[in-house]
Amino acid sequence: MILNIYKEKDWTSFDVVAKLRGVLGIKKIGHAGTLDPLAEGVLIVLTEKDTKRQSEFMSMEKEYIAEIAFGAQSPSYDLETPLEFSNNKIELDELETKLCELLPKYTGEIQQRVPAYSAVKVDGQPLYKKARKGDVSLQQLPVKTVTINALKVTEVKEMEFEGTLLPVVVLKITCSKGFYVRSLANDLGEDLNVGGVLVKLTRTRIGDYTVESAKRVDEIKRL
Repeated sequence: MILNIYKEKDWTSFDVVAKLRGVLGIKKIGHAGTLDPLAEGVLIVLTEKDTKRQSEFMSMEKEYIAEIAFGAQSPSYDLETPLEFSNNKIELDELETKLCELLPKYTGEIQQRVPAYSAVKVDGQPLYKKARKGDVSLQQLPVKTVTINALKVTEVKEMEFEGTLLPVVVLKITCSKGFYVRSLANDLGEDLNVGGVLVKLTRTRIGDYTVESAKRVDEIKRL
């Protein structure tokens, strides 16, 4: 069985699988591509013989809607860890102009540094465990080859974080497997010399499986 599930914010991908295992009464079940706990959207869940197709689904093109705030950063590149506000500021008009100049640099096949707060293993231990102990240097972070097929600014706005108003850009991203949107947020912030942090992320598509057709876990209970 192939299930297109809408993963809720603050759920782990494992939470979704565990809940569905209980609902469906199926032992052989897994997902095809992790979403961070703070992210939401399409999560493909496979059961029984379809679990063998995991790599097929993981290799499918992904689409995201990302909201990135500029003028702050965090160790995890998102809101999982405390924000550190920058003394450097950028206005909305200037931000949109500079981003239009920057985005072509990140389109196509690029080299991307994995975030310190990720499940990638270094010396046999997940990076996030080492990061929480302050035991990760920039040089230890692996660099991966990933592909961004398209990047488009869909909105520029302002949002308040801890009493500070920051410019926020909404990006529509189409990319390959293994791509970290958090790393893109951080990299863009570094390029602009103001800091960037991912504040919201929704996966809207995996291959032909869209967010519009995704079902929430409580809907699966009613099937």
